[in-house]
Amino acid sequence: MWKYYVLRLAYLLLGRLSLRTLYGIANLVGSGAYYFRGKARRGVIANMRQVMGPDASERDVRRAAREVFRNAARYYADLIHVTRLDIQQFRAEQLVLEGLEYLEEARRAGRGVVLVSAHFGCPEMAVQGLAAEGFRVFALTEPLRPQALSDFTHWLRSRHGHEYRTVGFGAIKEAIRRLKQGGVLAILLDRDIGGTGVPMRFCGAETRIPVGAIDLALRTGSDLIPAWAWRIDGFRFHARIGPPLELVHTGNFDKDVLANAERLLALFEGHLRAYPGQWAVLEPIWPQKEDKSKAPSRALQ
Repeated sequence: MWKYYVLRLAYLLLGRLSLRTLYGIANLVGSGAYYFRGKARRGVIANMRQVMGPDASERDVRRAAREVFRNAARYYADLIHVTRLDIQQFRAEQLVLEGLEYLEEARRAGRGVVLVSAHFGCPEMAVQGLAAEGFRVFALTEPLRPQALSDFTHWLRSRHGHEYRTVGFGAIKEAIRRLKQGGVLAILLDRDIGGTGVPMRFCGAETRIPVGAIDLALRTGSDLIPAWAWRIDGFRFHARIGPPLELVHTGNFDKDVLANAERLLALFEGHLRAYPGQWAVLEPIWPQKEDKSKAPSRALQ
């Protein structure tokens, strides 16, 4: 329950602060978490080594890992600030948005859209910006415990007209219904929290990847549109939508899911390698090898 109380208290006490001030606090919290959460730090460093490749220096890997913690903290700063966001002003001044025409084209044609992204940069803020363009998104989220924490984060995120549901049978059934009606579904692909992912190669090594987004797009005939949003200078965000993935259809559904997932992962890898520190994932994504470095070396920061 403590996570729920911390987030709610942060919202009540800090939510009215400027984003500049909130990010300053988030940078301190993220840096502190990097030094004091040893298990998470080791997992993130391992992730960064895999993403950045064998030619990356230890200094650069650890610098990127520390930035991951900071970006994860900034995400929560965004979350407690979002209810007080002037969405039109945010869209005009803080969000660079490419590819909106792909969503507009699907809307005109009455086709559903599976908008797929990752815990990269801040997809949350990009989705909020879509509200300024008249889009209402139905988003599937990972389960959080306790339930009060999940409910509260959904309440924060939904203040500008979007709807959030935890992944489950009922939520997936509703997602299919909305896609068939021409709605927009948002879903992330890079963490197999539910343990239902399939083994796939990602950044040069095998891990388990959830493929629900591809499954839903194929089953409903919806457009599968990748979207990546990353942080840029001046407390701003750059979001790139589409183009839609040209889905492989061979008649073998399971093979089609894997083939399209591989193409989607390849697109994500390009963005991830360009901005590794913006991957706000604090859990190890690949099976871990023994890491003898138990503490961060300040000489490498």
